[in-house]
Amino acid sequence: MVSVCMATYNGGKYILDQIESILPQLGERDELIISDDGSTDSTMEIIRAIQDSRIKLFENSGRHGVAGNFENAIRHAAGEIIFLSDQDDVWLPGKIDGMVSFLKENDYDIVTCSCSLTDENLNVTVPDYYAERSPLDKSAFGNFIKDLWLGCCIAFNRRILTELLPFPPKVAAHDLWIVIYGQLRFRCGYYPKVLQLYRRHDNTVSFAGTKSGNSLGYKLSYRAYLATHLIKRLLKFSHHK
Repeated sequence: MVSVCMATYNGGKYILDQIESILPQLGERDELIISDDGSTDSTMEIIRAIQDSRIKLFENSGRHGVAGNFENAIRHAAGEIIFLSDQDDVWLPGKIDGMVSFLKENDYDIVTCSCSLTDENLNVTVPDYYAERSPLDKSAFGNFIKDLWLGCCIAFNRRILTELLPFPPKVAAHDLWIVIYGQLRFRCGYYPKVLQLYRRHDNTVSFAGTKSGNSLGYKLSYRAYLATHLIKRLLKFSHHK
């Protein structure tokens, strides 16, 4: 069983494109978990109007923000394999089947595919985001300093959730927490295929390949915070392996 976990917030402009690209790839037992973080636009109405029993919509009553919203979606997932989904991308046909097969055949815990970067109208600007370097070309420490992973491109086994959850309280980027911890503790693999369109527009939460606007002081303090919690979590579970 596959669970696709999507976090939404005022995504009405693009969300139908994304949902319609995911649903044809799901089996009858699979599910699309959507956690909404208090949208004030048409997002909820669009989701409810689709009327597909595989869509399970939850309002996020926990910690708000991107990381908290994704955590809420993941907590409601029942699948053996979990995908993360942004609200404004488009998945290409075969993404789910290809990544599930790759994960299972190689006994990986976390896998990522590549994507094409596009403008808001889905015109491709970068055909293959990982063409020159994939996240797994860098060590966990290298990605910790300058992260290459895109959370919207990953899938992982449910069995690792015991260690990943809960996210530390001040974690702002759910994907950074998942993949850095994953590189340190689990088997990660790169599936070298472009399997989605990563839409970039004025309201995109994080732009792939662009320079961060955060101050150096914030970057240092945040990584110190993240490192502290990574060490605590690793020490907690290290005796299990």
